[in-house]
Amino acid sequence: MESHATITHGDGASTSVSNSGASVSYDGTVTAEAGVSVGNEYADASVTVSVKTGTEASASAGLDGNNVAVEVSYSDATVAKVVVEGSVGYEGVGMAAEGEAYVKTGTEADAHMSVGENGVDVGVNASIGTAVGVNGSGTADLREGSITAGAGVSAGEHFEAGGGGQATFKDGKATAGVDGEVAALVGLEVDVSVTVDTHQMQEDAAATQRLAEQAAVEAKRVADKAAEEAKRIADKAAAETQKVAEQAKKETVSVTKKISNGFRKVFRI
Repeated sequence: MESHATITHGDGASTSVSNSGASVSYDGTVTAEAGVSVGNEYADASVTVSVKTGTEASASAGLDGNNVAVEVSYSDATVAKVVVEGSVGYEGVGMAAEGEAYVKTGTEADAHMSVGENGVDVGVNASIGTAVGVNGSGTADLREGSITAGAGVSAGEHFEAGGGGQATFKDGKATAGVDGEVAALVGLEVDVSVTVDTHQMQEDAAATQRLAEQAAVEAKRVADKAAEEAKRIADKAAAETQKVAEQAKKETVSVTKKISNGFRKVFRI
């Protein structure tokens, strides 16, 4: 079991410029967090409690390969939340779940967009007021991909609206998803995302082909062995039959001679 407790302060304003993009940010927040986690190689679970307050904002734009990406966010809010997470998995297959309860007050807004050779991913969200709510999500991981679904509900003197969608293909992984949120006193949120790993599908297809080829070789070996054994048994049966036939012939000749000799003695031929 592991535990932690931290208090962090925002690092103020910063800017950065590179050959592929530029960004500017301001972080005037204070965050206090504590948590505990347990786990092994097959399963883990954790609980985290945090409180964050203050103002932060950021904006960035640039190129990611042949994709154009833009992100903008602003928050002047206080948020307290409890997050519970757990997961189990073995040999590339598993499940993970997360539950969150929160209380927040203030204003939050964010938007993002990515367009290019890897597809499209866009989303916009905004929230103002005070609310309490819960969110939950679950992910099923398979060797060939994953499916994630989530839902949430909130209540309070607040207004929230947002939505987004994505259809992307990157590094052999195809992802399609939608999310939406609307709230006025009472709010609902639904998210669904599916990712398919085409590389893993190709690897599994190749592995299946190898198994099929090995099975064919093994089947031929067994068939050849069975044919050899059948021939051996047939040859042995034929030899035994010939032996019995020859023995029967000898017995028949011997009996015939005995009968003939008997007749000669009786009739003195």
